[in-house]
Amino acid sequence: MTRPTEHPTDQLRCELDGGIATVTLDRPDRLNALSAELMRGLVETFAALDRDPQVRVVLLAAAGARAFSAGVDLTEQATDPVVPMTGPLRNVYETVLECRKPTIALLHGWVVGGGMELAMACDLRIAAHGTRLMLPESKVGMGANFGSQMLPRLVPAGVAYQVLYLGEPMDAVDAHRFGLVNWLVPADELVATATEVATTIASRAPLTLSRYKPMVQLGASLPIAAALRMDPWPSPYHSEDRHEGAAAFRERRPPRWQGR
Repeated sequence: MTRPTEHPTDQLRCELDGGIATVTLDRPDRLNALSAELMRGLVETFAALDRDPQVRVVLLAAAGARAFSAGVDLTEQATDPVVPMTGPLRNVYETVLECRKPTIALLHGWVVGGGMELAMACDLRIAAHGTRLMLPESKVGMGANFGSQMLPRLVPAGVAYQVLYLGEPMDAVDAHRFGLVNWLVPADELVATATEVATTIASRAPLTLSRYKPMVQLGASLPIAAALRMDPWPSPYHSEDRHEGAAAFRERRPPRWQGR
């Protein structure tokens, strides 16, 4: 049963269906540009979803047919520029990146600037054919602070430099070829594909999933010997779910996860 959840702005919608939360950017008339209000709403919403034990997976989508997001709203930036990592909005991309639930971005149309950074903050990306991704900051005198750090972690360094230096669009085919996009699908299959992926992930052991993100994100910056000794809790190795998973395998039935 799908039910709306509380959200802090009418520029954003959030619905929870089973264990899958769908967060939708809802400024189609502005190509879902990231206003200060929308960014605050994203921070509050993702922080709340991170704490919600009912949420297993988070989908990040956008209203309208033209764009996932045109990036930070430059009409606001012109009068009140935001310096990265300062002020109350510094955590908008970090909040998504650090959400302990698996996150999936559903991309279509234009994915530009801060919109592309928001997509890169998610764990997985599914793009419709015709999607175009772009970091145009070199054309407008901005800095792509988050993007310049995330993009070379997701694609080869030479590709990252190309996207950053030129500020030109990358089409969805190339984004998929370089691994920036996980799945490339027809536009009319975008939601169905994302729902299928999210449902599959939601069926997996929750403690194992919650362990993977710190292991991947933190472990990547450590020497392998130190990374192998990381042990973020709660540990699946000492859980009831570990015994349930083994029992379900032996009995040839779906496991009944308890998250403990």
